[in-house]
Amino acid sequence: MIDTIAVIGAGNGGKASAVDLTLQGKRVRLFEFPEFKSNIEGLVEHPTLTATGAVAGEGRLDLVTTDLSEAVSGADTIMVCTQALVHDRTAQDLARLVEPHQLVILNPGSTGGALLFAKRFRDSGLKKLPTLVELATLTYGCRARGSTVHIPVKVNRVLYGTLPAGAAARVGPGLEALYPGLRRGATVLEAGLNNANPVIHPPITILNSALIEREGEKKFFYGDGVSPAVARLIRKLDGERMALLRALGYPAQPDPVTSVEQGYATSKDYHDCYRHGPGFAEFRFPNTLDNRYFHEDIGMGLVLFSSLGKMLKVPTPACEAVIKMGEILMDKDYSVKGLRTAESLGIAGLTLKELHVYLETGEMPLH
Repeated sequence: MIDTIAVIGAGNGGKASAVDLTLQGKRVRLFEFPEFKSNIEGLVEHPTLTATGAVAGEGRLDLVTTDLSEAVSGADTIMVCTQALVHDRTAQDLARLVEPHQLVILNPGSTGGALLFAKRFRDSGLKKLPTLVELATLTYGCRARGSTVHIPVKVNRVLYGTLPAGAAARVGPGLEALYPGLRRGATVLEAGLNNANPVIHPPITILNSALIEREGEKKFFYGDGVSPAVARLIRKLDGERMALLRALGYPAQPDPVTSVEQGYATSKDYHDCYRHGPGFAEFRFPNTLDNRYFHEDIGMGLVLFSSLGKMLKVPTPACEAVIKMGEILMDKDYSVKGLRTAESLGIAGLTLKELHVYLETGEMPLH
């Protein structure tokens, strides 16, 4: 039963989740890390969020806080809505507080999030882990400013998986009631590899670096950033993502097909999908290259795709080329840092059969 939800992270996704869940009658607590408390300025005293767009209304939250213990104590569900770059810290902070009966939802999981949380929980000494849910992508296209969240899209199709996989039958009905667009995948890894952000964001960012540095948010990320050449690179990366899915025995479909099903786009063509998709229309370029499209989508997403490729013997030359270009532009060695790899997720060295056993049971095979 999902009733009292602690939403971790008060950025765009966190605020969208908090107001939507509140409007659906849930008791919601919104947590933000102390160093980002400007995100909740004014909300601690007046815990009300207003949503416009696909979700509309005013919702009063139960609590807004920078105290993680206060946020999660007594909650039946914890929904993590942070960037992937904060997952490691969030998992370690939650490890001392989380209870086995609580449901931990990563919205989104950003490819591998559930496996990372499971490893951090085990490394912290937890004997019985909570059920983990990984959503392939954020359930909203949204932008928040102060106490207002504009939500152009509540996504119509989001694949999700649970760890252990068998828990989906138990927790799925409650989740799907809140998010009718959710679709059950076989495992958290299938869900994670349906995250197309690493496929889409890095080509647009790298191939528009000069435009970003000169014009920034004056220009639109997709409308101004996608050209036929950019679309070709996106298609190459997407092909490698789908090859990883097939190597694991999962179905794979091109991301433009998914984008149409989600409500972001009307065309299944790689160029027209992103350049003209109505759900992509309002997003603008960042004002700097120092952003998550490099540090998260390349440094974690594509690095993991490449790592899984080596593990599964699937060639990923486009991923590796984009990683290298990102490293050159940002003067960072994302590959050596290895924030999200088969090793950092605790699955390196597993055979394909052992990996599937772990995903099904949540129990790491003994060697």
